[in-house]
Amino acid sequence: MNKADSGPVLARANRLDLFTTDECEKILKTVLQDENKKGCLKEFKIVPAIEQVGYVGEYFHLILNYQLENESGERSKRLFVKSMVYHNADRCKYDENALILKKEAMLYETLINELKVFSEHLWCAKCYFDRDDLFVMQNIEDLGYVSLPSGTRFLTEVQLRPILKALATLHASSVAFERSHRVTIGVKFREWLQEKSIDPDISWWIIGVKAILAVTATHPLVCNDAAAQEYIENEMTRCLDRVYYMVNSSAVHRNVFLHRDAWSSNVFYHKERPQDVGCILVDFQLCRYAPPAVDFLMASYMNVEPKDRKEMEQRNISYYHDNLVSELKAMGIDAEAEQLSRSDFDQSLKDLALFGAIYNCISATLIRLPDNHLKKLKDEQPAEFHHFCYVDRKESLLRLMNQHDDFRCYMYDCVEDLLELTYCKQAK
Repeated sequence: MNKADSGPVLARANRLDLFTTDECEKILKTVLQDENKKGCLKEFKIVPAIEQVGYVGEYFHLILNYQLENESGERSKRLFVKSMVYHNADRCKYDENALILKKEAMLYETLINELKVFSEHLWCAKCYFDRDDLFVMQNIEDLGYVSLPSGTRFLTEVQLRPILKALATLHASSVAFERSHRVTIGVKFREWLQEKSIDPDISWWIIGVKAILAVTATHPLVCNDAAAQEYIENEMTRCLDRVYYMVNSSAVHRNVFLHRDAWSSNVFYHKERPQDVGCILVDFQLCRYAPPAVDFLMASYMNVEPKDRKEMEQRNISYYHDNLVSELKAMGIDAEAEQLSRSDFDQSLKDLALFGAIYNCISATLIRLPDNHLKKLKDEQPAEFHHFCYVDRKESLLRLMNQHDDFRCYMYDCVEDLLELTYCKQAK
């Protein structure tokens, strides 16, 4: 690799470089078309969205000041912008993030906007403009939706249901899209829906698997069990390899367009009716084409503590599936004819349960760390941050578990889910 490949990417001179006036006029025209209105742009402003934090993108508010035909006064519209991070990014990381953002922008333009028309229920903001390096959306907060309070760690059953409702609407809409356009989403958009986050060649995943194996070996249920220790050392990795098939399109179960990242940081709730209205889903970076059980399992495992998840599981399954059937029926589609009956869904949950358990375990080693540990490493010890994320996190993880009782208990609860689906299952 030469210096040009590994060197930094220069920052923009200023944020006004994000858009030209012509682009803002085009954006305004698209916005006003939704309202059957016409107008002219007077001014635009770009303000950092300081309430948003992310690793792949920078976030801004685009404020368009405009005048409608036959009106003398000016109006204002605030839109949301997600852009590539330019600030001294490593060239390789920049290229990787650019591809992720390009994928998300392209799917908003060609698929997600079209999926929105099949249901009266709002589950995603509309995209008004996109380039390879950014896209412009409706501002979710201005639509009357809010994120969860800062510091929210786990959800109650009442809080989880709007997410399940939104996912059911998304899944049903993808079935309706395929019937309407006579296409298969997984084929038409194959290039952009390939699995690239869960793979034996992806470092974050493999490092995570190794860390979870180390934690599993120390679990009180198996730490003194010679047979279990031998299984963890010699068999468990091969068992977990089955996940690589679970995350791709299924040859057995009905596939739909998935969000694949519906946890508390990627959802917005209706401000006045949070329990009745489905969530708005954001960040479609990990979207895939696979059975709907994958989205359900991720939402259930990643948003709820293990003991609570098990207690509410059957009610949540019924709630999700009832909403899916209702949405499909409103679209003139029979769930059973699409291999989406309750028995079909129950079977897919059993077949794919291992994915939910292991993904939750590995995610916990990054997003459930105590005392904002990962952010502190990133800000104060970048070399250690890189080592933890991409080289080896076993020792650091076990040390954190020894130092923090709550974190240790949570990790062991997650690993217990995994043991039930692996060692305990084969030992019966």
